[in-house]
Amino acid sequence: MSFDTVDLITGKVFQVTWDLGRRCNYDCSYCPVTRHNNFSPHASLDSLKKNAEFMFEYIDTYMEYRTYKRASITFTGGEPTVNPHFIEFVEWLKDEYEEKYKHKWRAGFALTSNGAMSEKIASAIARNMNHITISYHTEADDKLKSQAKARIVQFNEEAKVRKNFSLSINVMFHAERFDECQDLCTWLDQRNIAYVP
Repeated sequence: MSFDTVDLITGKVFQVTWDLGRRCNYDCSYCPVTRHNNFSPHASLDSLKKNAEFMFEYIDTYMEYRTYKRASITFTGGEPTVNPHFIEFVEWLKDEYEEKYKHKWRAGFALTSNGAMSEKIASAIARNMNHITISYHTEADDKLKSQAKARIVQFNEEAKVRKNFSLSINVMFHAERFDECQDLCTWLDQRNIAYVP
């Protein structure tokens, strides 16, 4: 006998949203202290791997009872990329999935980030993730915003050449910085980069 699990909210794809911690390199006024800080300890690599192993086992068991065998695993925070183990972890995660589960069910890996990361970290994300959502925050300092814009361009170029990688932009509109938000939308339009205000 075959049946599928009921999912009235997200449809057929089994959704996992993994909050990697509170630590963030931004301090936006509209983000509550329960969502971010600059002092929480980073999760260790061993802890991340142990939790991922449990997650994979859970999904694998769940998929035994689904006719549509697809999962979406999204990382958020705080800012996930500030964890010094993040890249090593996502590389391990992709290898673990491909070695043990790829032949049984399909998974997509995604990241929600503020985009203020190095070019090297961005390259590793593009290699190991299927999607990145960059939330652009005008409250950040100019150096971080410049870094985020450079990563938007980098990820957009990756999305053009890799069929299994995509980018979305959330422009976090702020009443006191409305003109800057409009300027960013113009900048994105000039580069044919889609966004959600």
